[in-house]
Amino acid sequence: MTHTLHRLGDEDSLKKDYVVVAIYAHGINDNQPDSRDKLLRIAEILKSQRPINMINELLWNFTPAIQAVYGDKGSFKAALRLLKKEDLGISITVSGLMSEIKEIAEELGLKLHTVNLSLGVFGNKKLLPSEKILEMTSMCGHHCVSPNLVKNLVQQVIKNKITPEKAAEELSKPCICGVFNKARAIDLIKNLISQK
Repeated sequence: MTHTLHRLGDEDSLKKDYVVVAIYAHGINDNQPDSRDKLLRIAEILKSQRPINMINELLWNFTPAIQAVYGDKGSFKAALRLLKKEDLGISITVSGLMSEIKEIAEELGLKLHTVNLSLGVFGNKKLLPSEKILEMTSMCGHHCVSPNLVKNLVQQVIKNKITPEKAAEELSKPCICGVFNKARAIDLIKNLISQK
């Protein structure tokens, strides 16, 4: 699952951004009688560790994947520890800084199975929004958060029409898979405003 792989930002910002995706393996465990129950149990485990954002609970029964994002190493590690303990047989993919992920995996006695790396952006980069805007839009791996929405909400924050928290909440709404990191977005909005 690489839709969470292309998050942009500096190391300090990305140290507050850990994504967990649980998904069926097509043809292996997607059609077993208890596979839905296992996926729902994973959702409960992820929710128990208080993610910053998570796929909407109303979708849990209809999706082949459960996704959540954490803003601190402790909650993320606790979620992985519980998932390892229950060993439900559903594929778990995590995204974050490689050094952080490797350290946590070693601490928990988990083996890295596959590592995917983002090679960056190729092509005419002049057509892209600024890096600061991309730091926010790239938190939605399906790119459902519009750069124009980011710009509009930042302007509303500058004019004191809304708070950075409300802007981050609005930015998270188009990301239905629940991996948009609202806490990180608040920090990014504040940093963007301080540079204006």
